[in-house]
Amino acid sequence: MGEWVAIIDDHESMRSCLALALRLEGIRAEMFASAEAFLDYAAPTAPCCLVLDMQLPGMRGHDLKHYLERERPPLPPTIFISANENLLASLDDCCIAHGRLRKPFAIDALLALVQPLLSTDADCQLSIAAPERKTASCAGT
Repeated sequence: MGEWVAIIDDHESMRSCLALALRLEGIRAEMFASAEAFLDYAAPTAPCCLVLDMQLPGMRGHDLKHYLERERPPLPPTIFISANENLLASLDDCCIAHGRLRKPFAIDALLALVQPLLSTDADCQLSIAAPERKTASCAGT
């Protein structure tokens, strides 16, 4: 499967928007509507990055991160996303994230966090020519 990014968000429009933006940059992206759906996914390799909504139904985003740290190390870098600025600000030292983005956010902000996490191995890249930089954003709750 090569390198890939896991997008875990309960809002379909947000998942689709983020996946499309990453794929247009040649980055493999898989979408999950819940933490449980992600845990049930039998991928041959771990994702190189999690884009993780904090306000998921069932297991919350930070709970998934803690579970993965305990049960499935090593934990991939995690980018927390939320429309709730207070939730993002409440992340404590034991829940350090690679990045935090408040919805809505510019696609370029997400790409700036994700792209350095990818190896230069062509296996993680799709064969799609990257378009000019986008200034669009994905909104969500």
